[in-house]
Amino acid sequence: MEAEFHTISEIAQHDSRPKATGIEDLAFGSLAGMMGKCVEYPFDTVKVRLQTSETQVFSGTLDCLKQTWRNEGFGGFYRGLTSPLVGAMAENAIAFYAYNRIQGLIRTATGARPEDSLSLPQLFLSGGLSGTICAFVISPVELVKCKLQVENVQGYGGPANPAAVKFKGPLSVGSHLLRTQGLAGLYKGITPTVARETIGVGFWFGAYELVCRQLVRASQTSAKPLRSKADLGPAGIILAGGCAGISYNLASYPIDVVKSFIQTADVRSAGSSSAERPGIAGTIRIVYGRGGIPAFYRGLGITLLRAFPANAAMFMTYEYLSRLAAELRKK
Repeated sequence: MEAEFHTISEIAQHDSRPKATGIEDLAFGSLAGMMGKCVEYPFDTVKVRLQTSETQVFSGTLDCLKQTWRNEGFGGFYRGLTSPLVGAMAENAIAFYAYNRIQGLIRTATGARPEDSLSLPQLFLSGGLSGTICAFVISPVELVKCKLQVENVQGYGGPANPAAVKFKGPLSVGSHLLRTQGLAGLYKGITPTVARETIGVGFWFGAYELVCRQLVRASQTSAKPLRSKADLGPAGIILAGGCAGISYNLASYPIDVVKSFIQTADVRSAGSSSAERPGIAGTIRIVYGRGGIPAFYRGLGITLLRAFPANAAMFMTYEYLSRLAAELRKK
């Protein structure tokens, strides 16, 4: 009969989750990112538009949904998808690869064995460092995405003006930025992106690991106690993945608002004779002036709504592909 575990630390010491190779981390993370992005993108479009538009454009989430549908139809919710879809695949591939490799470095530095699991603070640190790395990959992608998501909104409430839409797609945005601003133009908003990803991804992986360990611990009183995270079924992974997504957004949302505002400043001020390009401090003052602290959380509701299913889909894809690969290696 298996020994019973009574504390999270005891469970962690026996964590026998399938270990993916570096190539598998990249491949499975990429597929997980694709799944999650397809689920979340319509919600993300509404979020960015709420974050960056004037309050008189949209009265709230439902109004944004209705106006987007009325003005652009179903395709409006997926405007600019190509760039972030590729970005999500690259981001998640790097996130899972870096997360697991950084854990290995921490084990080496602390003298832990390869099969030993790390403490939750060490896992938070591993996630945070992997987020820092990811930020430099996704910053140009998010810049392109945000510009495409927001550009059409400038014509809402007035006569149709197709000529007002400058960009035809991700390549159009990217080539324009390189031509007018050089490589630095693709990294506008990199500082808040790094801050958001470092904090957010730390909470993302940390919350996932915490919920998994709590679920394993809770199973110890059942007829069939789980030995480790590798024994969790779909319901447990969905719960842990969904909580990870919510934790990411709750921890980093105000930073994301500042990032989106900076990256869309030129689009929102198009046609203005006094186009403003504020920095981080100036952006914080402007956002605060739009409604105080609540302005930094505008669009949070729809963000949390999409966070649960999207991140559940990502972790389900990664975990089950990792388990399948582990089983195939045994044969």
